[in-house]
Amino acid sequence: MVRIIDLTQSLVHRDKLGQHPFHPVPYIFRFITHEQSLKEMNGRTSYQTDWLNINSHSGTHVDAPLHVSTGPDATSIEEMPLDWCYGEAVCIDISHFPPKAWISEKDLELAVKKSGIEIRGGDIVLLYTGHWNRTQGTPAYGNDNPGLTKEAMMWLKDQGVKSFGIDAVTPDNPIDQQQRGVFPCHSKESFVPHYENLANLDKVVGKRFIFVGLPLKLRDCSGSPVRAAAILDK
Repeated sequence: MVRIIDLTQSLVHRDKLGQHPFHPVPYIFRFITHEQSLKEMNGRTSYQTDWLNINSHSGTHVDAPLHVSTGPDATSIEEMPLDWCYGEAVCIDISHFPPKAWISEKDLELAVKKSGIEIRGGDIVLLYTGHWNRTQGTPAYGNDNPGLTKEAMMWLKDQGVKSFGIDAVTPDNPIDQQQRGVFPCHSKESFVPHYENLANLDKVVGKRFIFVGLPLKLRDCSGSPVRAAAILDK
């Protein structure tokens, strides 16, 4: 028996509070309603369809290498191996850091040590900041999260993780973005495919589990919304 935990935030029409400030809000329209289709089908049956106008980095999503690089290794989301999006995962607790704090290499090392969980090569690592739990539905969600330093990002990469994720709009510190114009976790040198806008990480923190977050097969795109989930053995 297994337990499946949804780690995905809902995509909501014109929700600007759940998006990175650099990305447009999603637009989700009812294209055909049951009432309309019932008339068109002469009362025989009815159906509903919806029109989606969303950014490739809307809601809970995964970033592909193309997001930060134009070189020959700039893999698009369509080309990205699905193995990067599925596999053994751990969730590390860094929820004690205040808003806009910098999380260093030593901070991550200590958090991993306290968790009692080993990061193995090929793991997917999720970082529970508690930011979504504290600020969801407020303006603070989009620009108040703690973030990794470049050294912390390089340390995570050196552990051999194939991807990672965070419960915020970005793993970068918003001060780095807004005041310095730098993105330590989104540079070509330090980049690891990663998930943003995860939810419910408090339910898997300190655990080892199977993570799945498969992207849409979008040609030549730099990212994709996903339905992320943790699969735990009961």
